[in-house]
Amino acid sequence: MSNNLALISSAISAISGLKVITSDNLTDKIPKDDTLDPDNFCQFLVSGPVNTAIPDTQQFDIKSFHQSYLVGGLVGAAPLATKKKPISDVKSFQLSITTLTNGIITVRVRRTTKVRELKKSIHIKESILPDQQQLTFDGKQLEDEKALGDYDIQEKSILHLTFKGKFYPQYALISHEFLDPRYNYDFTNANDDGRKFMRGQYEYKRPLGWNRIALKVLDKYENNHWLGVGSSRRTHSTSACVNEWPVSYHGTEKHNFNSISDQGYLLSKGKRFAFGYGIYSTPDIKIAARYAKEFTHEEEKYKMVFQNRVNPENLIRISAVKTRFGGEFWISPSGEDIRPYGICIKKV
Repeated sequence: MSNNLALISSAISAISGLKVITSDNLTDKIPKDDTLDPDNFCQFLVSGPVNTAIPDTQQFDIKSFHQSYLVGGLVGAAPLATKKKPISDVKSFQLSITTLTNGIITVRVRRTTKVRELKKSIHIKESILPDQQQLTFDGKQLEDEKALGDYDIQEKSILHLTFKGKFYPQYALISHEFLDPRYNYDFTNANDDGRKFMRGQYEYKRPLGWNRIALKVLDKYENNHWLGVGSSRRTHSTSACVNEWPVSYHGTEKHNFNSISDQGYLLSKGKRFAFGYGIYSTPDIKIAARYAKEFTHEEEKYKMVFQNRVNPENLIRISAVKTRFGGEFWISPSGEDIRPYGICIKKV
């Protein structure tokens, strides 16, 4: 696994359907009739969008990709006392929609706006046909005939757009700039030898048998405490830090979404949650691997799983005893409560 960037490129291409290329093998992937100055192109890779270097090419957005493949579902009924105050359905607001290629689309909508109407607006602005659009919000795939208000989408909500059929743009670019090799760790042959690792107040089940490729996330949020950096010193590899978030995993196989969310709903039914909807992940990579899409790289098959940190303040745990999957489920109220910091890859 010497070329981690190429491996991730193959994984993202298979999962998203985009043609993802890297700065390392760029000239091999571009058709011969396209002109390119590689030196000039690499400068754009560091600074942001690179559509001026190659036609129909944009920088890949790993955060939007992560959010687009979260798993969401109902988690029982919310108590009446915790329901949000009603928001005007008449007042219009600006809605932001991110894409996998670092783009942001803004559309003026109302809570009564139908999803199919929103897709038409996106088509007018971006020339992406409505039937080629897949809109996601907090792990929910939005249905055409439902209104935005049905999903509690409001002014500060962020939607994520992925594509079906003929994808646009033609190429998405990733570079070494979004990886942090200092924190890579190959667990392929690792053994915990009975040791118990902690991250935050919860056990950290390390991804044994997998290669963890670290994402560059330091200083991307308000502080680094969620990673166990800057709040207190880690006294041992098995110990936790103050204000550290625990570790979870989730896969990227969309056709398995319903089985996860349906099972989570049945297990949570009757419980008094402070929210009626949740994002699902698991502290056990063996469970997440069941929902990981296979991909091929250099004629060998692999699986990819996201490694996350999860906000513990509003985390709901469903024990392995209550699941039929032999592992624990974790439920968070929002995609903002789950932050990716690593990509785990395993040969199958």
